[in-house]
Amino acid sequence: MGSPSGNSRRFLVITADDYGYWPSYNEGILEAVEAGAVDAVSAMVDREHCDPEPLLESGVEIGLHIEFEGRWGARSGAPARTSLRVQLDRFVDLFRRWPSFLDGHHNCHARPELATPVMVAAQQIGAPVRSVGPDHRQWLQERNIQTPDVVIGRLRSSEAAEPQELRKLEPGVTEWVVHPGHPDPESGSSYDIARQEDLETLTRCMVRARFDQPIWGDAERATHTAAFAPEVLGAVEEAPTES
Repeated sequence: MGSPSGNSRRFLVITADDYGYWPSYNEGILEAVEAGAVDAVSAMVDREHCDPEPLLESGVEIGLHIEFEGRWGARSGAPARTSLRVQLDRFVDLFRRWPSFLDGHHNCHARPELATPVMVAAQQIGAPVRSVGPDHRQWLQERNIQTPDVVIGRLRSSEAAEPQELRKLEPGVTEWVVHPGHPDPESGSSYDIARQEDLETLTRCMVRARFDQPIWGDAERATHTAAFAPEVLGAVEEAPTES
């Protein structure tokens, strides 16, 4: 589950999606990692541009950015389970460990016909899963799968690059999803130009964090692993409540 009831601590996990999508996007993600602007990166392991070595050398937390389309075609049933298993195996081959968290390209991992195999995989490897709404969050929590309490970030370039919620984070774990990168029209991504905007937004945030108060105030930056660590959750559960 996400944060236990009564948790007054605020954690912010900044995750860069789409590593492996395109070389210039990888470059932007790695720049954000080097600048300390992201806490985690989700990798598209079925893509030919998913080079594991730069991420491994950076030491950043790495998760699996699941795709249920592409070469496997079918999006549900046995083919979907096969596709997920292949991607998990591929992740281990590339990064030499299980993914630290799971999420999905265009939130495919949360679609009703696909959510179950993802939840089963998460239970088997003990990985948090990005929740995309109240219903999905409840499904995960009912299965004791750790998930952020709030997920922010834009899906379309027409939306603001900096979420308003960032300036007033709620107690618990918030995941800010970003797509930093350098544009390249040959990528075929409809989000191409916006990736530069995301990278610039992250850079501005880090400049402010170094020389002024961070935009996210006194919230604690964390990886998924740190935010959901047993000692953190246990400490919260044992904390005395006000009478």
